[in-house]
Amino acid sequence: MFKQNYEQCREQVSRYKEDGCCTVISLANTMDWSFGKAHRHMKKFGRINRRGMSTYGIKDALGALGKTMSTECNGMTINRFVKSHPKGSYYVLVRGHALAVVDGVVQDWTGDTAQRRKLICHFDMS
Repeated sequence: MFKQNYEQCREQVSRYKEDGCCTVISLANTMDWSFGKAHRHMKKFGRINRRGMSTYGIKDALGALGKTMSTECNGMTINRFVKSHPKGSYYVLVRGHALAVVDGVVQDWTGDTAQRRKLICHFDMS
């Protein structure tokens, strides 16, 4: 299904001497890219190694791929978002974190524990 699923991307983190790379892993999972390709793309838009990215930087990076941000979340939680989006590939932003939702499955280490976190916005990557 994925070129690299979440677990395989996490294995690449130490190879790249990375940390705080949820933006990169989410991009790799939603675009079916390798971790390296996603890492290079986000770096072009200002991501610094071992650091997160601003919402504006993420918006610019995904906008360059022709993706637009949807702010129609109105306090929606991750759990509700997953239930209402059972198909497709979505790049989701919550406070201080990015994650991927692919075909109704959260591709992230917080997948089982963060169901009540509220979305800031999401991008339809399909």
